[in-house]
Amino acid sequence: MRQSWLCWGLLACAPAWAMELAALPDDLTELSLDDLLQVEVTSVSKQAEPLQEAAAAIFVVTGAEIRNAGARSIAEALRLVPGMHVARNAANEYAISARGFNSTTADKLEVLLDGRSVYTPLFSGVFWDVLDTNLGDIDRIEVIRGPGATLWGANAVNGVINIVTRKAQDSLGSELNLSGGTELRAAGSLRSGAAVGEAGAMRIYAKGFELDDSAQPDGSQSRDGQEMAQAGFRGDFGWQNNAALTISGDAYDGRVRDVGALSGEPTDTDVRGANVLAKLSWRSDQGTDLSLQAYVDQYQRDVPEIYSERRRTNDVQLQARRSFGRHSLVAGAGYRRTRDDTGGPPLLIVFEPANRSDETLSLFLQDQISFMDGRLVWTLGSKFERNDYTGDEVQPGTRLGFRISEQLFTWAAVSKAVRTPNRLDHDTALFCDPVFLAPLLNCTPNTIVPFGSPSFDAETLNAYEWGWRYTDGKRYSLDLALFFNDYDDLRTNEGAFPNASQANNASAEAYGAELSGTWKISQRWQARGFVSALELDAQPGDTTDATVDERDDTDPSLQAGLRLAWNPAEHWFLHSSWRYVGGFDQFSGNAPAPRVRSRVPAYTELNLRLAWQPTPTLELAAIGENLLDAQHPEFGTASNRVELERSARLELIWKW
Repeated sequence: MRQSWLCWGLLACAPAWAMELAALPDDLTELSLDDLLQVEVTSVSKQAEPLQEAAAAIFVVTGAEIRNAGARSIAEALRLVPGMHVARNAANEYAISARGFNSTTADKLEVLLDGRSVYTPLFSGVFWDVLDTNLGDIDRIEVIRGPGATLWGANAVNGVINIVTRKAQDSLGSELNLSGGTELRAAGSLRSGAAVGEAGAMRIYAKGFELDDSAQPDGSQSRDGQEMAQAGFRGDFGWQNNAALTISGDAYDGRVRDVGALSGEPTDTDVRGANVLAKLSWRSDQGTDLSLQAYVDQYQRDVPEIYSERRRTNDVQLQARRSFGRHSLVAGAGYRRTRDDTGGPPLLIVFEPANRSDETLSLFLQDQISFMDGRLVWTLGSKFERNDYTGDEVQPGTRLGFRISEQLFTWAAVSKAVRTPNRLDHDTALFCDPVFLAPLLNCTPNTIVPFGSPSFDAETLNAYEWGWRYTDGKRYSLDLALFFNDYDDLRTNEGAFPNASQANNASAEAYGAELSGTWKISQRWQARGFVSALELDAQPGDTTDATVDERDDTDPSLQAGLRLAWNPAEHWFLHSSWRYVGGFDQFSGNAPAPRVRSRVPAYTELNLRLAWQPTPTLELAAIGENLLDAQHPEFGTASNRVELERSARLELIWKW
């Protein structure tokens, strides 16, 4: 693997950073229910507030829960979130969305890692196979199901995923994590942190893994495994004048095994990237909070025969907060510039122009107004953005939260969000190679066939939500969210190749419910469960796109999950995760020819993690995944579907 020296070099020097003894995180069964509900979140209002009183459909996955569930990646950790549809389409590829419209290029989620937006402007989605960090350093993942565009801007249509890592001061000492098994063949990470001065700390990490190929329906192996190496750092520093500085960065390099779509020969997709972020925060004696954040992110992805992308993004964000009387004002401004190089023929998917720079300017303003001694909070605000595709976009929203009693909280929200065009909508084209596409699409050999549309407009959502939370503070909690989403100007594919283009001629309505709960059965038992229901009705409007009606059935209408944490004896912990995903349809073929419907059947699966902690700094665990089936599909059409296999692995975690 190229550049793997980066990770292993850090692994070699990291033990020198070990400064003090560190114990493993407390187990989930040792947390009080009140502790879980009082976790402070920042994704809803861009200021810290208790989870129990956040006026949104928000769910938090803690770092301890990620470890206890045996999740091997951020994508796998999202399976723990109510209402999220997380489906693997290959050993390395995921389709992830909330509240509908899931696909491997799902484009309606804003995903952030420590304030850095990680979705690509190429198709407004996330390359989940390279979204990674040292999982042991994750403090929490905050997931908002529903729009968050008022604060986070375009793309925060169906949800916001905010991954927050721990401060360097909270990860002193060293941690070694080694695992291996039947699917995750080998994985290792080493993190080490040390204090710097009186109020600072720094940590570094390195990790690598090898992922085995998935299975074909007949039991044979696909060629879709992955090898990756990654390293990174984070530093946090404070000063006596109420100022703080955070710096962080990551670099990764790897390859994904594949088979050429045109040649049918074994190929490798090369992926690599790096980023660096700095955030300066300051609080005045008068109570004004200011923060300035800037990052640079660059990556490249070369898929032989299909497409290539090299991208560099520069982003600067300024935010201020001030409270006075009943009001808590938050305002911010941002500037983002991204430039890409997408190659050209003989690659199958090309873009016209091949190189493009785009700029986005943004402003947001939000006011939280408190009434009734803080029991009633009304939040209203808006995001204002200017982009190079559609010009000005305004995304207002209002939320109302009411703490009826110490046990009961209710909230309601009305929001607007947009999904602005991307390169795929606007500039995509196909190279009509004489062997593959010319006979399939009836195009002139060796020509470029435009498919994107310069007139493509933003997709819009008007969302209406209501929620209710109850807790007795000691043993029980319930969280219910209801929603109705009204989508307009959705993307359609008009005409047939070689005269096809994209337009905004469809709309849709979606409604559903998400119920989750926690039960502290005893000091040794705890249960967390959820059930979510979704109905989506696509409305074609004035379009020739025969695929619009298919969107009604391409997401599971019912999902459910149950997690149990059990401490059967001293030093022993058993965590189980059961989940049910309802069946849904996938389609293949090119319109206007009849499309082929493939049903992804409903499935039920079980994961187990048995851990032994002989000392506070050592843990050994056995993990079993997908235990109820030898193999099963989660996504894709029958013609290109792969299936997940039952797997097992062993894990060692050692801290010093």
